[in-house]
Amino acid sequence: MHNSCELPPTDAQSGAPHYGRVAMLFHWYMAALVLFEFISAASFRLFNSGNLGYFHSAYRLHMSAGMSLLALTVCSVVWRVLHKYQYPSLPNDMRLFTRILAKGAHVLLYVFIFVASLIARLILSARQSPAALFGAFYWPKIASVSELSYSQRVHMNDMLMQRYSIVAYAGLCLVALHVSAALYHHFRRGDQLLARMLPVKVIAQSSKQAGSK
Repeated sequence: MHNSCELPPTDAQSGAPHYGRVAMLFHWYMAALVLFEFISAASFRLFNSGNLGYFHSAYRLHMSAGMSLLALTVCSVVWRVLHKYQYPSLPNDMRLFTRILAKGAHVLLYVFIFVASLIARLILSARQSPAALFGAFYWPKIASVSELSYSQRVHMNDMLMQRYSIVAYAGLCLVALHVSAALYHHFRRGDQLLARMLPVKVIAQSSKQAGSK
């Protein structure tokens, strides 16, 4: 029995039984960063210093996690293009509309990350604030934005923040839809769509427990 990451393309044309290890790592690291982005944003936007939900480094870590998420997303897309056989196809019994919806939501999640990152970088350029990755690496500011007059940068910052909030809430809805769909397939349909994104040992244990009942 081979792991999905060891399957040659010729053995996986019909879809690997589960995702490859690298694909799993990309998925769960990105999921963790997306979750942290929402939590950290809520901390510095909804709470004040001294409140229970506030922590001092939320803004700095939010910016660093966002840069890390963008880098992981780019690597994930490249990896997927080069290693398509490590990504199993959708269940054969899924309806065409459901397939289109699932793939569309997945693509929109990537679009959300790219668009949110671009708007965030524009905001930081308007504020003339460096985009730092844990204080060790700085992305250059967008010169055409950072060199605007103060009043223009204030106007752009206010406009972009409104757009950023809309994109963030849209992303939150997409994440909720993605999680809900995975849980629906696992508990309602029982088609192992969620299980194949889990480590092989977890899948084996789940199958063993299900068979013993």
